[in-house]
Amino acid sequence: MYKFSLLVLCCLLSWITPIVCQSTYRTQYNPTFSMCCSGVVQPRSGLKPSCCGTKGYDATFSTCCLGNSQARSGIQPSCCGTLGYDAALSMCCSGTIQPRSGIQPSCCGRIGYDAAFRKCCNGQLCKLARPMQFLLYLFC
Repeated sequence: MYKFSLLVLCCLLSWITPIVCQSTYRTQYNPTFSMCCSGVVQPRSGLKPSCCGTKGYDATFSTCCLGNSQARSGIQPSCCGTLGYDAALSMCCSGTIQPRSGIQPSCCGRIGYDAAFRKCCNGQLCKLARPMQFLLYLFC
């Protein structure tokens, strides 16, 4: 009985005892209801409470992209700079979201293209890379 009482007392004290959130000012908070996000106390909410910079968000439904919380969508949620996108359908080309299409989706600078048909030359799209390669893809 003594051990049980001591365990309950310890649990209650840890629940009541605030933790310090380090920032310019030392702020105390209760980790059961709040969290410290880069020195700023934020309310704890959602199924997977997480921090995105100094803001709190629910990682179940959102993604953090360079400090910007974005709605989580698609099969493969990913980030392109501060923007969220579905990597199964799109790709990030130098900070620009482009549709993923073709046999060999690739980037040429900020432009998305199909490397089976085109070639990237010094950041510019060139003519057909290898004309016979497309036929090999079809029959192999």
